[in-house]
Amino acid sequence: MNKLSNLALAAGLGALSLTACGGSDGGGSAEGFCDSLLELENSEVSPETDFDGAMEALEDVKSNAPGDLKGELETFIDVMNKINDAGEDASFDEFEGDFEKMSVAIEKIQDYADANCEGLPEDIFN
Repeated sequence: MNKLSNLALAAGLGALSLTACGGSDGGGSAEGFCDSLLELENSEVSPETDFDGAMEALEDVKSNAPGDLKGELETFIDVMNKINDAGEDASFDEFEGDFEKMSVAIEKIQDYADANCEGLPEDIFN
């Protein structure tokens, strides 16, 4: 299991399908965004042992994202933090609306990645 799938599991999200890459529109470049995501995938950061470090790495990915994907990454990061902050006693049901928002965001990122990124695993979060 790779680091990004561990990140999703560490937050209690289960298996999600996400690959990311970038373009333009007021943000980073496709190359910079894809490179930062690949760097995260190949890094030693582990959300199971360093959730904050993993989230910091995702913030770096977001900073390199094209403008049209920054909102989706912000949604993903916000939900991950919300779930992590809620702790182990939180009910899965209380995040239902957040999971719906995240699903829409992930689909947009996946579609963009499929069209623009090379060299990344096909399903980084699975």
